[in-house]
Amino acid sequence: MRVERMPARREPSARSEPGFADAVHAVVWRTGLLNVAAIARRELGALLVSPVGWVVAGVFTFLVSGFGFIGTVLAGQQATMDGVFGVITGFMTLILGPVLTMRLVAEERSHGTLELLLTSPVRDWELVLGKWLGAFVFYVLLIATTLVYVVLLAIYVPEKTSITLAGISIQVGRLDFGLVGATYLGMLLVGAAAIAIGVLASSVTRNQVIAYVLSLVALLAIWYTAFLLGFFTRPPLSLFFDYVAGYYRYQAFSLGRVTLRDSVYFLSLAVGALFLATRLLGSRRWR
Repeated sequence: MRVERMPARREPSARSEPGFADAVHAVVWRTGLLNVAAIARRELGALLVSPVGWVVAGVFTFLVSGFGFIGTVLAGQQATMDGVFGVITGFMTLILGPVLTMRLVAEERSHGTLELLLTSPVRDWELVLGKWLGAFVFYVLLIATTLVYVVLLAIYVPEKTSITLAGISIQVGRLDFGLVGATYLGMLLVGAAAIAIGVLASSVTRNQVIAYVLSLVALLAIWYTAFLLGFFTRPPLSLFFDYVAGYYRYQAFSLGRVTLRDSVYFLSLAVGALFLATRLLGSRRWR
């Protein structure tokens, strides 16, 4: 009778080697992106379910639809997006934008939860960037809803032109899609800077109303005050005001021109405001 020996059972090693997924997770964790994403997801969820978010979305939809699209396209018979873009940059970003940001840090300070966040493993820049990202994504979602008007114009404009996508020729309305794309990019840059300034204003005080006023005054000063001062001064001072006026910097995008100088201007505003907000929180950590 032949007796076969069973293979020896391997004991699990006391120390298993980390897998590839664990290694990637460790690298990403050290970058702080996971904390940023978690904070951004929390802030975005709060805006989506809060009355403030719904009010902002409702007012935005009403103004853009009523005054931006119906008032200019249907009543004025103008097949352009100028009315929609004008409402967004002239009202939404400057007036409603601070509503989205006034509670981001001020609410944490008033409820006493900011100290808990500052003593947690979350770093200052992760907290600031996460709060900015959550509000900015909400802003992008609002802007994305206006794409339906571009689709409507592309379908119903009488004058048609052919575009080719993946070898398929499609007849669409004769729109300046380059101009539309440049303007959308400009609105995203303006929104990024405006929300960053709102985060900075919310970091200064625990009162949400004061945070709103500070953000509104700062945005109006950047957008219009320097623009108006340029009319009452002479070179080289007038040239300086022309450069720092956000209104002038955005005009290039609204005319279909994407320039590095104007893009760097809005990105510098956003990065500078977030940097100052981070420094403010850092100063509170060591008090």
